[in-house]
Amino acid sequence: MSSFANLGLGCWSFGGDLQHDQDRSDSIKTIHAALRSGITHFDTAQGYGKGRSEQILGQQLRRFRTSNPRESLTIATKLYLPDDSRDLEGLVRRSLNRLCTPHIDILYIHWPDSRKDLEPYLIELKRLQRLGLFAKMGVSNFTAPLLEKALLITDIPYCQIPLSLMWKRSFASLAPMCNANDISLVGYSPLGVGLLTGRHRSLGQLASHDVRRRLYVYREPYHKHFLELLDVIETMAKEQGMSPASLSLLWARMQPVHTILTGARTKEQLNDAVMTGNMRLEDKDLVLLEAASTTLMHMIPEEEDNPFFHRW
Repeated sequence: MSSFANLGLGCWSFGGDLQHDQDRSDSIKTIHAALRSGITHFDTAQGYGKGRSEQILGQQLRRFRTSNPRESLTIATKLYLPDDSRDLEGLVRRSLNRLCTPHIDILYIHWPDSRKDLEPYLIELKRLQRLGLFAKMGVSNFTAPLLEKALLITDIPYCQIPLSLMWKRSFASLAPMCNANDISLVGYSPLGVGLLTGRHRSLGQLASHDVRRRLYVYREPYHKHFLELLDVIETMAKEQGMSPASLSLLWARMQPVHTILTGARTKEQLNDAVMTGNMRLEDKDLVLLEAASTTLMHMIPEEEDNPFFHRW
């Protein structure tokens, strides 16, 4: 496989939503390590800690504006659709303030909302784009039919999807349309929200408040095949002399997408993620991983289009 995805830093954990024990100093050190390593793509959202992630990221990027000028960075953020499309400008300006920047490089609609007509929101976002508040528009967690509908109204240069050995369905359904329309795919959660590390094989290994308890892999009939996938990953990682996390991230970076976001919580995790840039998997290894992953994917009902089985 000739492609190799760029590495970006996903900043969900900095908001404290996923792991309530996320230390602010660890978040700051992770951003610093990313800048030192040459990472230039940073992804956050208004919904991450009610803006806490945006604020931490913006403050730290501003600190390094001499060594890492604003124009050398790609800052992406996401927003939920408000009840009234006229409220979008206020939300975008709020993100600009938190991110300490005059413009956002990529502005995503975070999740679609079946209760709202997409057209007036896209029209208003086009107006805000013309004002220079953001450079490019993106969609996150959209299905293929929703993306097709959006493309009838405006250009969508970026499409963000969950992409991991635990969840390939979004890529399979959206890649053909994205390729045909010159849309850059950005994959998030390459470690399956941390579950592909193998440290959370059962619900008992997750805290009672952990949102990952809702993931489909802990339900039957999926759990058995999830454990089989973990066994393949762990065996191969041991043979390759790397961690299951590095192996899973490496697989994701070898998929034909523009960028893969690492959700590193510490500088050590970030440095491990960066090291995957010097690694490759052989075709025979890719075949084994694909087989285990595809077995799990084919069990999922067709109507489920995200790993949380979330309905909107």
